[in-house]
Amino acid sequence: MRIALIGGILQVKETAMPHEVKDNIRARAIEWHIRLRDGDDAIWEAFAEWLAEDVRHAEAYDAIEAADQAIDPLLSHIVIREAANDHDEPPRRRWRGGLFGGAIAASIAAAVLLFSSPTSGRYDVVTAPGERRVVALDAATEVTLNGATRMTFDRKDPRFASLASGEALFRVRHDVQNPFRLEVGTNIVEDAGTVFNVVHQRGEVRVAVAEGRIVYNPGARAVSLDAGQSLVDRGGATSLKVADVPITAVGSWKTGSLVYAGAPLSRVAEDLSRALGVPVAAAPSIAGQPFFGTIILDGSGAGQLRRLSPALNIAVEERPDGWIMRPAGSAAP
Repeated sequence: MRIALIGGILQVKETAMPHEVKDNIRARAIEWHIRLRDGDDAIWEAFAEWLAEDVRHAEAYDAIEAADQAIDPLLSHIVIREAANDHDEPPRRRWRGGLFGGAIAASIAAAVLLFSSPTSGRYDVVTAPGERRVVALDAATEVTLNGATRMTFDRKDPRFASLASGEALFRVRHDVQNPFRLEVGTNIVEDAGTVFNVVHQRGEVRVAVAEGRIVYNPGARAVSLDAGQSLVDRGGATSLKVADVPITAVGSWKTGSLVYAGAPLSRVAEDLSRALGVPVAAAPSIAGQPFFGTIILDGSGAGQLRRLSPALNIAVEERPDGWIMRPAGSAAP
């Protein structure tokens, strides 16, 4: 079997990782296990590429395969009722979830989420804080999800995406006849160019364009943004705030830098939460304090916060529920 051959070649090393990341990898392993049942050569090649990305992928896949082999003899005792299907095809078994406990139940639930609607083809992709993931929708369209982000895509419609929360950078193949449309809450971002970044956090939508042009809410209230422009749409506000933005700052988090030109510390804290993988908040007294500068992420995680405090002109305090930025020189309460 090709699975055994791949598993035999790869050297798996146990590494510590957050539970959210582990669950995400496990869910992807289940997805591959299901897809490979009737997979063609293209699917097998994509599977091999996924294995090569991280040694933990092979470990997760081997665990799912072992669990499947252990469970299979028990399935003859389980009756699964399905809706009427084409009489020319025999009914197929489908995972329904809720059959098993512990980690396997959580993994199967994640797989059901990915395959929750076979008729529509829609599926969710979720990243943990501090994690990034790239989703290729076609040969020239890809979406990079920042940490703590949830999105919905459609296997049957690569020109659709929905950003429920978090941040994502879009590099889109432009097509006048079939524009790419992103749902952000009740709003629509329609591509009329190439590269743009979108944040959806606490009812607020922020869009910035690096290349080409986008149209925000096409129709009577449409707002067009060209490269080097951004907008902020605060829920409940009567008007949008449109401003210039350095093109190099758009999606700069993807290359490990966060660029600010007067952004409030509350926004800096949100960005650091996604990038560092730990909750970061700004105390109300300094939440609106503007910051000008560039933060270069060094990969050290939460430990970088203390080193950043002089540059941000703040003090930082670690609490059981995360980190908080306080006014510089203030004593911890």
